[in-house]
Amino acid sequence: MNGFTDTHFHLTSMKEKGIDIFSLSLDLGMDIGCEPDDIKTRLPLIGHFPSIVYSVAAGPWCADSDKTPKELVDELIENNQDTHPAFIGEIGLDYYWKYGTVEKQKELFIRQLELTDSWKLPVALHVRDAEDDTIAILKEHAPSKGGIMHCFSCGWPLAKLALEKNFLISFAGNVTYKSNKLIQDIAASIPLESLLLETDSPYLSPVPFRGKLNTPHQIEHTYNFVANLRGISVDTLKEAVKKNFEALLAR
Repeated sequence: MNGFTDTHFHLTSMKEKGIDIFSLSLDLGMDIGCEPDDIKTRLPLIGHFPSIVYSVAAGPWCADSDKTPKELVDELIENNQDTHPAFIGEIGLDYYWKYGTVEKQKELFIRQLELTDSWKLPVALHVRDAEDDTIAILKEHAPSKGGIMHCFSCGWPLAKLALEKNFLISFAGNVTYKSNKLIQDIAASIPLESLLLETDSPYLSPVPFRGKLNTPHQIEHTYNFVANLRGISVDTLKEAVKKNFEALLAR
């Protein structure tokens, strides 16, 4: 990948969609957890890429489960006692898809925020159509290690709180979409030391691949776009994102 850091992708989902993940050349980046037990299938894939780290989580979609939030988090803990994740995530709130109930999503989110402090790890957050509740929860339960606002697609109120709470803000391929002027403005304006980039592969392909399957190899287009937004070179942006992610891992 010629030195591009990709802070959020899903190897298992790429494989399930027919992408030959073993043909990928991955530099520094992170494979993301979604389900309490998915580490069992993910570790054999992750092992092929010595330069990447991984997270574990019960994402907001798990609120559709018959299990309680406590049972889901207990399962996550049980399945990862002998693993070494770098993050808890992606966790958060997603009201667009209306997973479970709002209260169940909130409880699952808060229990995992508490777990991040117990495990002394940063967190990768998923927020969709739930900005106000995310702000309220982070004001009360912000993790001590901070973390990443994954695929940022919210407004300035959450961006400002995230920076106050020691989060970095990560932008995916949707920052390249013509209609997303607000997140383009945020990507252009936040401190460079607070900025990360990702693919969310196999989702959210950047222009000119919008609507097609995404892979980490396509992150170059997002780097080019954001570098242009900020008026800096791609090499400067590559160096900054790598440094920012490495510093977060070292917290």
